Amino acid sequence: MRSSLLLLGAAAAMANPTPAGPGGPPPPHPPPSPKPFEYLVTFGDSWTDNGRLVYYIVNNGQAPPPGQMHDYSNVTASGGLSWAQFAANSVGAQLRDYAVGGAVCSNQIVERYFSYIGRSFPAVLDDEIPSFQADVNYRSLYPNRNAQNTVYALWIGTNDLGFDAFLSDSEAPGKTIADFVECAFNVFDAIYQKGGRRFVLLNTAPLELTPLYAHPENGGTGDSQFWTTKTRYNMTEYGQKIKQYSSAVNQAWKYGLAFHRKLSNRWAGATIDLFDVHQLFRDIIANPTSYLDAPYNVTGYWHHCPPSGSPCEDLTSLGPRSGFLWYDELHPSDKTSEIVSQHFINVVRGNSIYGTRFK
Repeated sequence: MRSSLLLLGAAAAMANPTPAGPGGPPPPHPPPSPKPFEYLVTFGDSWTDNGRLVYYIVNNGQAPPPGQMHDYSNVTASGGLSWAQFAANSVGAQLRDYAVGGAVCSNQIVERYFSYIGRSFPAVLDDEIPSFQADVNYRSLYPNRNAQNTVYALWIGTNDLGFDAFLSDSEAPGKTIADFVECAFNVFDAIYQKGGRRFVLLNTAPLELTPLYAHPENGGTGDSQFWTTKTRYNMTEYGQKIKQYSSAVNQAWKYGLAFHRKLSNRWAGATIDLFDVHQLFRDIIANPTSYLDAPYNVTGYWHHCPPSGSPCEDLTSLGPRSGFLWYDELHPSDKTSEIVSQHFINVVRGNSIYGTRFK
């Protein structure tokens, strides 16, 4: 999807990051920690990004130099904190976020140009992973990182499967959904090579239920800032199409993780949790009183912008933002992000109905 202009508004809050010096590898035999993790290292797109795209915007499309992190923002695409910020804050862990708004898994599969940085959106394999690989030996960022105290989480797919990507047949020639599925596994390969042993894959949400892809009769938008030509398409057909894509990807990830971890011995010695956020979102929709604040709204969204991107309006007359599942046409609200973070921690602890563990 095209980047929301709300991300640009956060640029004024950016400051120069603090340089950090390199150090040696993490100790191999650390003492146990009472926390579920001491470091949360995240990869993905705007559903996770807490300010990294803004850094690219104000620095001519360049990533932070090795050993430096972007400044964290408390106003993300959720309207507030990201799920990763909630999760790290909840357990007192350090967040190292490499997610970039607008990202896809690999620009070799789907490539989307972003004029504000004069290049394609930074992708997980092409940009986020290399940044992580360049940072891991800087003790100022990872003073005691080891295989036991660090969790690596990947949440990707919204931009890969949506419009300007697979949904509109805009993928690279010859590439398929299977290539995207494998891309997520390749991300874990790269992290594994740098000592990662605790992984979480958050599967795709029910994208057909986002206001962006839902039919207007079901609370969906017409033309919008993220899909300016939606009304020119058969909206029912495209809603069904993205439902098929997200469901197929989730099944492929589930069975792929089982095969690679248990039969092919890929990522030997690692633990991989599959977090079923797809079902969590459906449960929120089915029973909003157990999750959101009154009055509950699981079909509409709080932050409204015209197809041009501005001016935008927050529909405060419909209730607090904490009553909405969706912040805008595409992004979960910060209330939803907080819910995701709570269940993420349970998944990591191994006691969540939304978690499946492969080890």
